[in-house]
Amino acid sequence: MSYLQAVKEYLFCALDFKDIEITESFLDKVAEQIGGIKIGLEFFLANGKQGVKKLKKFKIPIFLDLKLHDIPNTVKNSIQSIMDLEPEYLSVHISGGQKMLEEIERSNLTKIIGVTLLTSLDEADLNQQGFKISSREYVLKMIEIAKKTKLDGVVSSPEEIPFIRKKTTNNFIIISPGIRLMDDSYNDQKRVMGPGEAVINGATKLVIGRSITKSKSPVETIKKIQLDILKKISEKNEKIKN
Repeated sequence: MSYLQAVKEYLFCALDFKDIEITESFLDKVAEQIGGIKIGLEFFLANGKQGVKKLKKFKIPIFLDLKLHDIPNTVKNSIQSIMDLEPEYLSVHISGGQKMLEEIERSNLTKIIGVTLLTSLDEADLNQQGFKISSREYVLKMIEIAKKTKLDGVVSSPEEIPFIRKKTTNNFIIISPGIRLMDDSYNDQKRVMGPGEAVINGATKLVIGRSITKSKSPVETIKKIQLDILKKISEKNEKIKN
């Protein structure tokens, strides 16, 4: 296995398409280059469970990113209704509370991942909502709830990865959106980082969407991401040796 093949496991491509045929066509081009796919509300509401089942033919891991957040019984029943899809990862909002998280029925086939703080938000947004704490303090509070309720991991901005790692074991999954290459123009997220830096800081998986899906050459963009990861890993290893 080449080094590029090894690092591809970090990369989950966010497929924020509504059209199932466009989604399948895109995956025909990139499925062998990535470690998995992230399916969010846009795709799921347009195509439902049948759409997810169609994508399973590509035989790559699926992160069903529905960010469930409601009263405990509603979330519990909602998860029961989609567990037959057997996604590798399924997201819920940690801010739904301890009781909501505790009532989720677990499956050995699906890891439950808690959303800490959306990457579109920052400290100013928290303060506007009445939280007089920093984004780091807020995320750490969410991490404590995640650990207490035995979630398998979290979705969190790459900025928070280093101090999340200090509070968790190596087996704790950190899925990180907000990943950007230096020449990316997409700026709808406020807490971002390069792919290689996120990996050496401790990210388990990287979620990257439009940087790939809107690229003129998605495969070439994926290779650039992989090379950035390899470069940062090599630099880190050299520092350790010296």
